[in-house]
Amino acid sequence: MSSLLISEARYEIKKSTEKFYISVLDVQSAFDVVQHIILMDKAIDQNIHPTYWKILTELYNGLSSKVKWLDGVSESFTIKQGVRQGGILSTHLYKIFVQDLLVELEQNSLGYHLGDIYIGAPTCADDIAFISNNEHELQIMLNVIDRYAKEHHYKIHPTKTEIIDCSKIKTDYNWTMDGKKVKTTDCSEHLGVKRTDGSENNFNVKDRIQTARRTRYALMGSGVHGTNGLNPEISYQIYRTYVIPRLIYGLEVLPLTKSNLEDLEKFHRKNLRHLQSLPERTSNAAVLLFFWEPCR
Repeated sequence: MSSLLISEARYEIKKSTEKFYISVLDVQSAFDVVQHIILMDKAIDQNIHPTYWKILTELYNGLSSKVKWLDGVSESFTIKQGVRQGGILSTHLYKIFVQDLLVELEQNSLGYHLGDIYIGAPTCADDIAFISNNEHELQIMLNVIDRYAKEHHYKIHPTKTEIIDCSKIKTDYNWTMDGKKVKTTDCSEHLGVKRTDGSENNFNVKDRIQTARRTRYALMGSGVHGTNGLNPEISYQIYRTYVIPRLIYGLEVLPLTKSNLEDLEKFHRKNLRHLQSLPERTSNAAVLLFFWEPCR
């Protein structure tokens, strides 16, 4: 949904001559720097049931760790920051940790509006992006997150944070954060989707096909290929489980053209031919027939 908001704003702005900027922010060690005491204070404001809040505090109370180096182990030390990597609650807790930032931006109307809907800061956990049609407004947003990060004891990488100028007429404005210049680029990545100042469709489709091709090559060692490989039906199930998701990831938020769809279909049919050990001249209908599943 966060990616869809950027896409909708991006292609809505094409109808006008307005300026448009996308800032992709890089939070340094995001989940590891969440201060427990700040997190618990913010959790109280979420009207969490006292029992659940007590369980949450117990999960992060009295934590300790040791460092092992070669044959030695350090003294135990207390852990007072960080949410568990891979934990089910970790992303939700991090959202609570940064929610006040997003609320502040919205209440001050800092960022892009699609009609009367505020979409200036599409965010998923630590993947934060700012979109605006005013260079000075974007600078204010960068100032706000810089101040918020310092108050909450974490860092935004000013050198890894990037801004994409999608305007028809480029600006020479120099954005800064923490006294350092923020890099302006023609391509950056947010939530796995490449954002560019030009045509995003061709760029993302080409990238997805390359990723899917590498995934398929990696599976060949397990027998996912045609001649002398696994049964075509089994190979197809593995192909559908591992390759297809990488091929189409994120493309649903982009307005793909007929040419883009043809490139994806061509790659897919070529793989189906290889799984069945069929020659290139085999008709498309024959290639697809083996994997056709009738409606039930």
